[in-house]
Amino acid sequence: MERDWRVRDISNCDLELLPEVFSWPKLCSQSEAVERLAFMGTLEDPLVKDALSKTPREIHALPLSIRIENIESSALKLPWWIDLEKPNSLLPGLFETGHIFQMIGIESNDRILLVGPRGNWWTEIILHMGVKKITILEIDDARREVLQNRWESLRLDIVAKALNCDIEWCGLDYIDNENDILIDKILITGGLTTIPINLLNKIDINGQIWVPIGNNNSTILQKITKEEFGEVRCQHITLWNVDMLDRYSENILCGSSVYERSMVKNSVEESPELTREAWLHANDNPIRDRLGPESLLEIIKEVWNSSDILLERDNISLKDSIAKDLFKMGHVLQKIGVFRIAAEHHGMSYLLSPSAEAACYLGMTYSIDNQDSLAWQRKAIETDPNFGEAWNEIGEILMKKDDTQNAINWFREAIASKNYSKRWVAWTNLTRSQMELNQDISAFFTAQNAVELFPENKELTELLFYLGEDLV
Repeated sequence: MERDWRVRDISNCDLELLPEVFSWPKLCSQSEAVERLAFMGTLEDPLVKDALSKTPREIHALPLSIRIENIESSALKLPWWIDLEKPNSLLPGLFETGHIFQMIGIESNDRILLVGPRGNWWTEIILHMGVKKITILEIDDARREVLQNRWESLRLDIVAKALNCDIEWCGLDYIDNENDILIDKILITGGLTTIPINLLNKIDINGQIWVPIGNNNSTILQKITKEEFGEVRCQHITLWNVDMLDRYSENILCGSSVYERSMVKNSVEESPELTREAWLHANDNPIRDRLGPESLLEIIKEVWNSSDILLERDNISLKDSIAKDLFKMGHVLQKIGVFRIAAEHHGMSYLLSPSAEAACYLGMTYSIDNQDSLAWQRKAIETDPNFGEAWNEIGEILMKKDDTQNAINWFREAIASKNYSKRWVAWTNLTRSQMELNQDISAFFTAQNAVELFPENKELTELLFYLGEDLV
């Protein structure tokens, strides 16, 4: 006689028989992450690769009150400015940064204008690419002062001198300055709605402006080349979902307004509270500053919002918040097939704030032949016995290993779990496993119960119809 699935009794599901965790993935160093991008074929330029390896991202971010080893190599965005409402307040990931610098193709002895620096990280990357001069245009006077102070505190002014690179800091007044020496390439990291006409006279013939320009609620990175006889050629490159610059700054850059110096200077004081808030919310928008085709950004947004770690919403700790973001990012990486890096994000998430979700999804990154696929599901259940997805995952692994009879017990426990948002999956698996064992009557009643609970689930309805026809 079959056991009633509604009775919570795990006597037939012995966790002690499952393997224990053997390997614990963690975030790798930034240099190793750069090597992986090269191995994957997404980072081919040796100059960019070398510069990324030399410029740690974390030192340019706001100070983090807790130690998270190798957070700089994660795919999360890091805040460098306390007010995230201001444009360009985040440090993009290695993937986006590497792609952008590869596309621009900066060469040694180039003269570069960087409009809207991302902290000092991108400036330092350009510095290590052997350029002759970097002009840094930061629109906000307060942010520019902070950036200059940080630059000197990191002794990057000394590094620039050693590399024979001139560094110039300026604001929007740069637009009105006349200079006989022209720029080779301009990179604008904030979005505009039209071509920055006022910058065309700053670049040489064959000089380039790389700028994201808004188009139908998205920003497309464009390459604008100044050709002979005043001709300008525009080329759409890829979607880069950046913040739009404020209207006044855009009008100055695009030629519809004249710069007027403001006598009011907004002073901003960093505090532990404001820094904490910036870290808490740096990744609230999963596609902010992301680069790639629209289909990829849609996947990132959908997957990011599809799963979460169950945490208290009020007074969430910084450690728990970053653990949650690492878990969500791991899930995104998992969905696009980057399993090893996904496992590292889940592993670091669990290390920071142990959750059944992180352990379960980490286990899913392994093949069923790897003992850690079962071991991490065991870890998930040990963390939270009511997390149904881990019970279901064990059942699926056993079923794939042709241990269907044993799998049935785990599917039943998944169904009985209190914390399981995808309960219909376990119902479907239980029905199919009973069919595989030729228990068609049991399968029919299982499917019937499932359809009553989930009448809109098409797969369960089809199974019930199929089983009903066979019984007739």
